[in-house]
Amino acid sequence: MRFGLRTKLAVLVLAAAAVGCSRDAWQRSPGPDDVVALVPWFATMHRGLAIQPYKMPLEPVEGTVPITGLDPLIPVIPANYPVLDRIANPAARTAESLEAGQKYYEIFCVPCHGATGAGDGLVNAKLFIAPSLLTDRAKNLTDGMMYGIIRAGRGAMQSYAEGVRGDNRWHVVNYVRQLQGASP
Repeated sequence: MRFGLRTKLAVLVLAAAAVGCSRDAWQRSPGPDDVVALVPWFATMHRGLAIQPYKMPLEPVEGTVPITGLDPLIPVIPANYPVLDRIANPAARTAESLEAGQKYYEIFCVPCHGATGAGDGLVNAKLFIAPSLLTDRAKNLTDGMMYGIIRAGRGAMQSYAEGVRGDNRWHVVNYVRQLQGASP
């Protein structure tokens, strides 16, 4: 009879446990995170979004346009010269534009092209790679072509797309035009 009583008791406990705990309640039993969440300054972290520190953010889908608009990368090759020549300078040659252009010119252009644009920068003195911006050939470049050269690079000049962004490229073009003595 003792064996029967133990068996009946075990069956009764198992039945009570099976009926008393749902799967959700069993999986959500209190754990260490729930205890830590009782501390007020940890509660926000407990309820917040899960951050995966080593997971890289997803790249934008191919073909999407940034909210600032599409910044065309047109390689400066002879086949693209007509396209580059048609790009109009949207930045008026104002004092603010020239000031911004001078700032970026002094950071990125002076080492090769020199402070006056004569091609006498410190880098050019050693390597002889940067042409003068004051020649007739440079003066005859359209604003779109200069923008394209700053954006994509040309010859020995690297692309400054990351350093000089968006409208600041147009400000540099305006500043170069001022160095060249062009009328506004």
